[in-house]
Amino acid sequence: MRFNALVAASFLFTLVSGLVIPSNTLSGRDTDLEVRQDLLEDSVEIFRREPRRKQNTQWKVPGGGGKPAPRRLSETYTRKDVNKAVKAANTEHKRLQGASKTQIKKSPLKVFNNNKHHSPQKPGAKNAKSLPKMKGPGYEYPLPNKNPKANGAKGPARVIMQERQGKLRLKGVVAHDQKRGPGAPGANDHFRIHGSKPKPTRRRK
Repeated sequence: MRFNALVAASFLFTLVSGLVIPSNTLSGRDTDLEVRQDLLEDSVEIFRREPRRKQNTQWKVPGGGGKPAPRRLSETYTRKDVNKAVKAANTEHKRLQGASKTQIKKSPLKVFNNNKHHSPQKPGAKNAKSLPKMKGPGYEYPLPNKNPKANGAKGPARVIMQERQGKLRLKGVVAHDQKRGPGAPGANDHFRIHGSKPKPTRRRK
């Protein structure tokens, strides 16, 4: 749509450039210039009104578990969920400035050290990290738990952020491997969840 707007603006500019209105007087020439100016302003306004495409990215955390560990359901998070969590994390980050150690300890905003996995998901992977390209520590903030009955009080996913220019900015989304029960090797490891576009639903004929 944005490309079409650019083509339309270019076409109008070419049309206006070749527009000839008979003008034998100074007032006629002024009218000619006014018409050209109005057409150009209209084309610019059309381009400005062109809406941006929204990114319908989703992050899906697979379910897992079962005997002897409890069964956990999959969780799907939208772009809205992620943006809301980042916004809440920034609000909490400001609130904790000058807070006591007790308040910091109870806060849902935690330091994220991007430690090496104790038990990598892929066989043979050594010293793997949640976000390999992230340098230095960051912050983690929980995403909402959409299946509290099956998955417990805390959900499996977190947004990971780093501070830049006084603001926490998203670096990625991570989650626990829900196939690993409490106390299992690598139960506390965080693995990156890559966002993907949802598959279009087919309309029934």
